[in-house]
Amino acid sequence: MTGVRRGARAVLRYYVPLLFLLVIVQIFLAGEGIFGIKKGPALDDQKTLDPHRVLGFLLTEPLAFLLLIAALLAWLPDRKLRRISIALPFLIFLQAPLSWGGRWSGAFHPLNAFLVLGLLGWLSGQLWRRHRAGTSEMTEAAPAVT
Repeated sequence: MTGVRRGARAVLRYYVPLLFLLVIVQIFLAGEGIFGIKKGPALDDQKTLDPHRVLGFLLTEPLAFLLLIAALLAWLPDRKLRRISIALPFLIFLQAPLSWGGRWSGAFHPLNAFLVLGLLGWLSGQLWRRHRAGTSEMTEAAPAVT
């Protein structure tokens, strides 16, 4: 199991920064889509938001699920990092229902996106810092002998 955890931790070190960049692209696509809205059709019928919707689907469905799998397999020894790495996919899953719920739940959609962005950036920095330092926190602790 140690080899699987080591591999999953290596995957997380690269996957989390990739998700961070994709969330930045997602925010860009939202702004581009909103400022490209034309008068006439309802917001749901606007094609300018399609790139944001497509990337949003990819982030909230398969990519968040892969993050959850990697976080569970990695089972980071530091409790704070482990909790955040497992909570992040659920915050990402939450983005889709927030966007469907209308005006009031939709107000939390961008706030949650910035929370996700901040946590992804923080987690990415922590994973790389600990990897470069070669701290024992990123290695598996020896099992206790009873």
